[in-house]
Amino acid sequence: MKKFSYLLILILGLSFTACEPLEDIHDEIDAELDEKAVAGSLDYTLTDDDYDELGLGYYSFNSEDEAKELIPVLLSDLYPALGAGSSMNVSFDLYDPLRIEEYTVASSEYTEIGLEENYFSGFGDIEDFLSFKFPQAEQGEYVELTYQVLADEEGYTLTDEDFELIEDELGDTYPEPTSSAANYGNFERRDGNDAYWSNEMILEAINVVLSENIDGVIGQKYNVSYDIYDGSSGTESMTVQFDGNSYISAGGTAYALENEDYDLIGDELGDDYPGPAGNAAQYNSFDIRSGEDNYWSQEMILEAINIVLMEEYPAAEEGAKFEVSYDVYSGGVSTVITSVVMVDGVYVIDQEASVSTIEETKVYAYTNGRWNAPYTLDAEAYTEMGQSYPNFDDEDEAIYKLEIYLGEVYPYAEAGDFVALAYNFYSGGTSTRYANFIYENGEWNHIPSVIEKSIQFGHDGTGWVPDNTIRYRLTGSDYGIIASVLEDEYPVAVESMNNYSNFDRRDNVDQYWSDDMLLQAMGVLADAINPNAEVGQKYVFTFDIYNGTNTTESLSIIKDVSGEWILNE
Repeated sequence: MKKFSYLLILILGLSFTACEPLEDIHDEIDAELDEKAVAGSLDYTLTDDDYDELGLGYYSFNSEDEAKELIPVLLSDLYPALGAGSSMNVSFDLYDPLRIEEYTVASSEYTEIGLEENYFSGFGDIEDFLSFKFPQAEQGEYVELTYQVLADEEGYTLTDEDFELIEDELGDTYPEPTSSAANYGNFERRDGNDAYWSNEMILEAINVVLSENIDGVIGQKYNVSYDIYDGSSGTESMTVQFDGNSYISAGGTAYALENEDYDLIGDELGDDYPGPAGNAAQYNSFDIRSGEDNYWSQEMILEAINIVLMEEYPAAEEGAKFEVSYDVYSGGVSTVITSVVMVDGVYVIDQEASVSTIEETKVYAYTNGRWNAPYTLDAEAYTEMGQSYPNFDDEDEAIYKLEIYLGEVYPYAEAGDFVALAYNFYSGGTSTRYANFIYENGEWNHIPSVIEKSIQFGHDGTGWVPDNTIRYRLTGSDYGIIASVLEDEYPVAVESMNNYSNFDRRDNVDQYWSDDMLLQAMGVLADAINPNAEVGQKYVFTFDIYNGTNTTESLSIIKDVSGEWILNE
């Protein structure tokens, strides 16, 4: 309305001026109108009509960059009277689907969390690495991590069908041994017998069976058990490792320490190491934190391994090899495997043994202050939710049922509890999908993929541009922050400011605050309220002054590349 009135006055004024070309008159009017453009600060939320106007029939932006590109056009149409210095905080819907960041651990990165080897020995190591590598992780963030991990040895027992397969594949090479194996379901181990199987031949047979039944994972070890006949029926086992092409002989017999083993260690070594032995028996692990009262050295652990193996395998002979896995505590619990061999009746570290590691890729989510694997539904859970198959094929139905299901799984959930969940989804094929849920108002609620965001735009005199300006009104405590930093440099001015919570702008008094002093003061305050502000961050500070009367002033500052706050002109 003001703009129209001003235009009317200009037009009427033409009757009192000398004749000018009409084009010149129009130019003068436009220029004077531009000078009179209104400056203001407003909040605005986009409506469905706005999205339609921008051609966004799905009523959300695909990215913040898209919003920054399109919203200025809309603002120019909606607020043509606003000009330079205006500020608009715009709220809008943003399509923000759950994203999973992929990260592969480099061989040099394992040492960054204090590991001596280039692999993780358990989940504790994985959690430590994720916390170290992603210190700014936010609730509900996901990482698909690829890493080397200490492999658990898997077991496999040859069946009658496997022996028949061996005959089919190796019959031409070893006719009598394979025929005997298929007939009796065992390997003939009597040297000199026509059906004799040597260790090398058995390894060939194992390759045939595992290649048919297992998708080999490089580095994975398998302890393969099979029936034999050496004059009487018996069993043997061979540990093999997949090298990418075939299964090769590796290591010794796998043995994992059980709770009873730690109790045995506690009893046998209680007199020699009362603290460590008692701690191991109580917590079923070895404390390897150097300097702690319950510390277990590698030599002490080897003593413990000897006690257990002598108890479990009293008939073991010289050269017998074992791969012993046990838990250690170093701030968190992880699993370690030590390879040992019997030399002169005592088990010592097997220097020729290689540690079995495999590459593993898993998804982890940051929830409730820590990293963990997402909650994953098992087949029974789908049945409980009325699904005919262990998957969903409708997204809305999945979310609806999962919200109810979580209420049954977590009956004592508290407000703010957060769950990251993995479920199977079928759409021409089955894939894993992830969803985040939060417990609010007495129920579990899915966190949608469309979220509300806000971006501040400023008018630079030509048009609207994204603007990170923070508008800040000083309060009483802010003057105290400035005083604590500048009181030695400007004692009189600061004392006055602190007393009256304003800046004296009379240039003829001792307590005068010059423009440079005010810039310095606002820089101090900006550092206090936003110590990690990025280069280019802007503030407009409004503060009380006294210039013969009580009023206010505003000062605009920006952080430059040197890290200093300078005047934003």
